[in-house]
Amino acid sequence: MIFMNRDEPNFIWKGLNAVLDMGCIIENELPDILPNKRYDTYSIVGRSGEFNETYNDYEPFDYEIEDVTIPYDNLKEVKRWLTGKSKLITHNDEDKYLDAICTISKPISFKNEWGVFYTFNIEFRCQPFKRKVNEQPVLIKTKAVEITDHGDETAFPYIEIYSKGGDITISVGSNSLTILRTQTGIVTIDNEKGKVIQEGLPLFTRGSWIKTNPGQNTLNISGNFTEAKFWNRSAYL
Repeated sequence: MIFMNRDEPNFIWKGLNAVLDMGCIIENELPDILPNKRYDTYSIVGRSGEFNETYNDYEPFDYEIEDVTIPYDNLKEVKRWLTGKSKLITHNDEDKYLDAICTISKPISFKNEWGVFYTFNIEFRCQPFKRKVNEQPVLIKTKAVEITDHGDETAFPYIEIYSKGGDITISVGSNSLTILRTQTGIVTIDNEKGKVIQEGLPLFTRGSWIKTNPGQNTLNISGNFTEAKFWNRSAYL
């Protein structure tokens, strides 16, 4: 982790510290944003008001950092830095990150101030949930283990299983996923993206994708395997 002071507006993008590495001066405090839960709104003839329905999913949001100043000579380097997709870490929650894309909706306008420095605003398009920085996996060598989810919302874990071949079934709560006809070697299960891969090729599955809820969860694995690694990918608001 690159050091940041909690009382100094700052952020990390592409692993670089805005203040220390890029020479940014950020005049305004950075916000902490609560994402909106997505609702479908509808009305019924003969019924007053409106009705709302949600599947407990959240909308992405725009995160704007205003009034940033950089030295005149840093412009080219900063332009290259503020592009693309990466992890955004802010000084007020430095152990978590947001998946983001920089300036997805509009270009950055750099204003030349007397040939000495540039001022501009930055906008990131962020996925709704924060994740732990450098999350360490749980190493599993038994068929049942307790998993603690410290997050605020349902999470979809990432799992690596060292298979000895055959079908493998993973379950948490009422969700059970069977991976069909694995070969000897590492099988990766990305429950968020809905993908199971071995040696670069997708595998057939049966059942539902695994998810954990905040608090205690029991993970069960059945089949012929040596060990597994489990990244919970807890979701924080």
